[in-house]
This record gives sequence, C-alpha cells and structure tokens, in this order.
Amino acid sequence: MKSKICLLILTLLFLIGCGEKKSSGTGGDGGKEVELRVMWWGSDARHKATLDAIKLFEEKNPGIKIKAEYSGYEGYLEKLSTQMSGKTAPDVMQVDWNWLYIFSKNGDGFYNVKDLKDFDLSNYDEAILNHTVIKDKLNAVPVGLNGMGFYYNQSVFDKAGAKFPETADELFAVNKMFKEKLGDDYYPLDVSDEKVNYYFINYYLLQKTGNNLINEENKIGITKEELADALRFYKRMVDEKVTLSTKDRAGLGNVPGDQNPLWVDGHIGGTYEWSSRTGVFQDTLKEGQVASGNYIKGLGDHNAAFIRLNMAFAVNKNTKHPEAAAKFLNFMLSDPEATKILGMTRGIPSNKKALEVLEQENMITGISKEVLDKALAYQGKMISPYYEDERLIKIFAGYVQKIDYGQIDIDKAAEGIIADMEAALKNILR
Repeated sequence: MKSKICLLILTLLFLIGCGEKKSSGTGGDGGKEVELRVMWWGSDARHKATLDAIKLFEEKNPGIKIKAEYSGYEGYLEKLSTQMSGKTAPDVMQVDWNWLYIFSKNGDGFYNVKDLKDFDLSNYDEAILNHTVIKDKLNAVPVGLNGMGFYYNQSVFDKAGAKFPETADELFAVNKMFKEKLGDDYYPLDVSDEKVNYYFINYYLLQKTGNNLINEENKIGITKEELADALRFYKRMVDEKVTLSTKDRAGLGNVPGDQNPLWVDGHIGGTYEWSSRTGVFQDTLKEGQVASGNYIKGLGDHNAAFIRLNMAFAVNKNTKHPEAAAKFLNFMLSDPEATKILGMTRGIPSNKKALEVLEQENMITGISKEVLDKALAYQGKMISPYYEDERLIKIFAGYVQKIDYGQIDIDKAAEGIIADMEAALKNILR
C-alpha cells in the first residue's frame, strides 16, 4: 500500500514538473500561450526581413505566436484609423511619428512605453525618445531618424559633364548643360511628386525666411508674400524644365518618384527625398549609381534641412499582453540576430545597440547615412507634427496643380493655400 502511495506521489510530482517546464518557455502574461497581432507597412524587402525576424522570435519564445498583418503604405493610415476608432487595432503597430498626434492628442491614445517594465529604454538617447512623448507619456518607440536631402544619379551627371548643383544659380546652369548635351527631355532635379513638391517649397521657405510653413505653435509661419515668392521659384523651375510639373507627372501615371519611368531610364538627374528612401531609388535604376549631393543654397541665410523620425512602434493601450509586446519589441529593435536579419529595411536604427551591430557587420550600405549626416549638420527648425498631415498636403498640392494647369495665378494661389490651411489646422487641432 505504501509503495502505491509513493508511486502516486512521484507520478503527481512528475506531472507538475512537466507542467512547469511547459510554461517556462512562454512570453510572460501568466505563463499562457499568447497571440500578438503586429501590423506594419513597407516594401517586399521589409516584409520578408520582418517575417524572418518574427520566425526567429517565435523559435526563441515558443509561448508567443505572432499574427503578422502587413501591406504597402497606400491605405495604411485609413486602415489604422478604422481599427483605432473601432477598438480593433493590433497589439503592436508601426506608425508614422506624426500620427501619434492624430490618435493621441492628450498622450493617452497608446500604451505608455515607460510602463512596459520589460522594455529596455537604455539604448535610446533621450532627445530621440522626446519625439514620441506627448503629455509626459512615451507613446511609441522611435525606430530611426530621417533627414531630407538631395541625391542624384551620378551617371547622368557624368554624361552631361556636370557637377551636382550647390546653389540655385548652379541648378539653372546645370539644366542648360543637360538640355544641350543630353536633350530637352532630361531634367537635373525632379520635385513634381506631391509630397516632394511640398517638402521642396518648404525647404525654400525655411532657407529664405528661417520659418516653416507651419511653425512650432502649429500655426501658419509665413506670409502670403513669402509663399508667393517660393511658388514663383518653383514656377521658374517648371518653365525652364529644371523639373517636371505636376501636370507632366499626371501624364506618367502619378507614380512615386523612384518608379517614375524617367527616373528609371536615366532621364531625371536627381531628387529631394528622405534619407531612408535612397535604397529604393537605387534599386529601380536600370543603370547608374545614386550619390549624395550637398544642399542647394543661395536662397537665403538659414539652415533648412528637415529632420524627423522615420517611423515608430506603438503598443495598443488595450492590449491584453503588455509583457509579450515588450519582449517582442525588445527583440525586434535590439537583438543582434534580429538586427542582422532586418538590416536597414527600416532605415538607420535609433537603438544604439542595433546601430553598433550594423556598423560592426558593415551592413550600413548605400548613401542613406551620408544623406542623414548632412541633414543633421544643416538642420533647421524642427517641423510641426502636423506638417505632414495628409489634409494639409492635399490642400497645398491642389493649388500647385492649379498653377501648373494655368488655372490660377501665383498670388491668389498663395492666398488660397494660407486661408485653406489655416481653416484646416483649426479643425485638426480641435
């Protein structure tokens, strides 16, 4: 009898031990297997790298299952807006930094990352973290920095026997060389893309006036006369065929700059874009090498480079699995193996540990870091979080299109842009 009791006790102890062993491999949250929904946008290269890193995470954390939801950038914000309003947003989501102010005006729209006890913030500079702080709450984890800069197809400039322009006068002189040596359908710089056009005209304004179109107080920061001057500069570029117009771009299908057939086949010499996008511009070239140029100056006396976060990861404030979310983000943003898999698919990391790994592995390729370093050295005033609000960009783009189609004169366009953007800002800030 005693031997049977002892055998029963040993069996129970064995079963308890097995149960403990099974739960020890989970990602927290009470030892239960959990499913985390994770959503992001990006290119096919980013999708593949992220999925590979997720697979490794799941292998190392068998108690956490990741449900990946990914797409291109187009329509992503609309989808996220629907999910946020319907309380169906994923546990972890990739966000653009300025979206934080759409969903979390008072700082309580997302989980406060500082409350994620298992997330290591020591690998981030406070100045970078401050980009995602609203009302003293850390709404998201910055992934990396982005800087606007000029980059060019070196081969096209070599064919024209021209150097990259560094002043406004040089830009127009280079244009003449392009037309004489290459033909009328060659352009040294293209700023016809809706957003690029917006950035470029703002670059002109900041360098000339020292003020952004939308200032730190989230108000219009320039006069209609100053804006009209900037629009005239753009109109001169269009008239002399330095750049394509928005009308020209419409005829090409309004595709992104890197997919513009004139860029792909080497008829466009350069662009003004974010440092994180240098790779896609290189990848779509049939032949040629993308190189970093210096800032075009001679417009004014003020530093004028724009710096922003390229993206961030936010955690749903209603997530049922905060511990697992913290573990996942720690892994994706700082684990050495994950860092090697992800490479630069999300740009140059702001996480110091990840950056060190990429540098040691010689994985910081291309010119994105060079473009970013130049932007940091020529940084102007910080842009407003509402600077890139789609509603404001659409207003601006609509008037520029009217100029290009000859439907409005520049003074009236400047007046209309300011009036309509002021009204839109009031609605946005309510």
